[in-house]
Amino acid sequence: MRLATFQPQLGVHCETTTLRNMLHHAGVGISEPMLFGLGQGIDFQYWDAPDPGRGTPMLTGRIGPALVSRNACSALGVELRESRAPDSVSARDAAAKLLDAGHVVGMSVDIFYLDYFSSRSHFASHYIALYGLDDSLAYVVDTDQQGGAQTLPEDSLRRARGSDEGFMPSPNLQMYVERPPARLTTDTDAVLREQIWKAIRLTAERMTADRGPRCGIGALRRAASEIAQWGDTLACADEVVPGVGRFWRFAGTGGANFRKLYRAFLFEARQRYGDHELDPFVDGFGDVQRQWNQAIDMLTAYRGADDGRRQLEAVAARLNAIADAEQSLFEGLLVPATKQAGEQT
Repeated sequence: MRLATFQPQLGVHCETTTLRNMLHHAGVGISEPMLFGLGQGIDFQYWDAPDPGRGTPMLTGRIGPALVSRNACSALGVELRESRAPDSVSARDAAAKLLDAGHVVGMSVDIFYLDYFSSRSHFASHYIALYGLDDSLAYVVDTDQQGGAQTLPEDSLRRARGSDEGFMPSPNLQMYVERPPARLTTDTDAVLREQIWKAIRLTAERMTADRGPRCGIGALRRAASEIAQWGDTLACADEVVPGVGRFWRFAGTGGANFRKLYRAFLFEARQRYGDHELDPFVDGFGDVQRQWNQAIDMLTAYRGADDGRRQLEAVAARLNAIADAEQSLFEGLLVPATKQAGEQT
């Protein structure tokens, strides 16, 4: 069966696309950048390679899996239900029951098993929205880059859902939203107005805190120092380094894409409510996004050989400059956000 009134909502990032589809079907029309901002999604995280000494670490530009959805739903007053089935049969039965009840089902999957994905790497923290199942096919919505609404064999979905390979797997995890509060559907603008500055303050507090070498600005500086050595520490650096650049650019995990989403969130907030205090930060994140794209260009152009170290040192310098810029932006944002959020409590 397929949800009769479902209308796919396209997006650029997997989890916010999935959340947007769940909420839209429940009657709440909110943009993807707004969900990302309310979800306090921006970050930088350094995940060590599963096999130290072999393979590359995972460097992401956002908070951990499912946290964006949890934070955004909490801000909106929407109840987000999450569950993890013990096996694939139970997972399929649970999803079918939710579809029968009229819910779009969000789920964590491994891209390796998605037929429409060109990547042959395991990444088990990708999100899709399920809106239909029949005897052999599953109907899902992925990001715009992956074609939006897709049909795939149900067996492929079963393997993708149940995978425990790669970074941050969540086998058979699924989520859905309960009926939203009436005020959110009748006066969405007022709810957003109440929550935007709170979300900005919480994000700025987190991003300006010292959270060690794995999260935030400290993790970005750690990545800069280690990238400079990648030519010596990584096996097959000539293949791996450009591959990291391509992954950052096209897989949605790298810094530039999430900085673009956060800038779009600040811009939408500025347009909705006329908060001129946001103007310099909209511009600032535009510059940060450009710097991230420059770093990605450098990675994809890496060819090793005699000038490989010089190339990687240039990437490291760019990442350190980005760290300085982001530190300054979030310190600056914290001032009006603390004032505005305090006035709204």
